[in-house]
Amino acid sequence: MNAVPKPITRADDAIRPPPKRLLNTRQRTQWLASSLSAEDSMLQSMPDASPSKWHLGHTSWFFEQFVLAHVPGYEAFDARYGFVFNSYYQSVGPMHARPQRGGLSRPALSDVIRYRAHVDAALAQAFERDQLSEAALQAIELGIQHEQQHQELLLTDIQHALFLHPWQPAWRDELPLPAGDNLSSMRWIAGRAGLHHIGADAWPRSPHFAFDSESPRHQTLVHPHALGSRLVTCGEYRDFVRDDGYRNPALWLSAGFDTARAEGWTRPLYWNAAL
Repeated sequence: MNAVPKPITRADDAIRPPPKRLLNTRQRTQWLASSLSAEDSMLQSMPDASPSKWHLGHTSWFFEQFVLAHVPGYEAFDARYGFVFNSYYQSVGPMHARPQRGGLSRPALSDVIRYRAHVDAALAQAFERDQLSEAALQAIELGIQHEQQHQELLLTDIQHALFLHPWQPAWRDELPLPAGDNLSSMRWIAGRAGLHHIGADAWPRSPHFAFDSESPRHQTLVHPHALGSRLVTCGEYRDFVRDDGYRNPALWLSAGFDTARAEGWTRPLYWNAAL
């Protein structure tokens, strides 16, 4: 997008997202993948992962399918993209098989980047011309939340793909290492047991965004419990591994210990064997 579209004043940004937040979300997705080569962006390291190029295309297709397709005068970038970038939205048409996304050499990464620019420009224009209905604005909010989910998936899939390479290349070489902290002793903080309301009221009737899987708001019984006063460190977890924590059933729920034995786990994924 060449310019940030003019801001608009709305009563509730959770229902009517300002264009700048949409732009920032879109730009962040592209930045997360910007250190990858075209070859990197095609990698699908396991059936449950997706290539980075597919994430870039799918998040653009979402806005094109559910927002721009309803804007008068909008012309699709390429009508064929719906089949390759749809994920599981059966109601809008067929889709390419998920485990085979790594075989999609076309469209090229450069074409997917142009696709993103096309969609972003069309969204900015729709804001400028006030062509977005309340339903379209709600779809944009859902699209922002959806794209943020894919940012997490994108990083997860990049990490797995690069980890499997014998060189184990870094996602970004310029990232600084975190500074060591003087950690306080771990304390256990008791939580409140009893009946509690959890979940969310249905959006968009509620002013706060929530996915449908977070509704309805309801009561549940919370049993006595306690949480640590801080996060567990990697050093503390390393001590657990060195102390044969993966071989001690007393430290696991039975289902977890059975899985660890069946899969041959001895340490967390991505941890070097030489702890």
